[in-house]
Amino acid sequence: MTDQLTEKAKALLDESAEHMDAETLAKLHQARSRALESDSTPVPWYGWTSGGLVTAGVLLGLFIYQSPSQPPVYADPVEQEIVENMELLDDLEFMAWMILQEETDASS
Repeated sequence: MTDQLTEKAKALLDESAEHMDAETLAKLHQARSRALESDSTPVPWYGWTSGGLVTAGVLLGLFIYQSPSQPPVYADPVEQEIVENMELLDDLEFMAWMILQEETDASS
């Protein structure tokens, strides 16, 4: 069924292409010529430069983003955690509770 439909569609398209008027054929030929000419034009060097700059920027950003974190400064892990997470100092009561919990866990 599908093969018959495909053959019939192809026959109709071939028939309509054979019976085109001269004006339509001339327009199709001109469009094809323009398409072939535009494909052969070389890309200017500055077209590649902008792409290279974008690529270099992305690679630099990835390099900076994946750079290793700073080595520990403090021997005490609690102090090191405080330095790394300064936003926790906004809630001093929570920090005091956390330190007391660690001391309680260490003594038991």
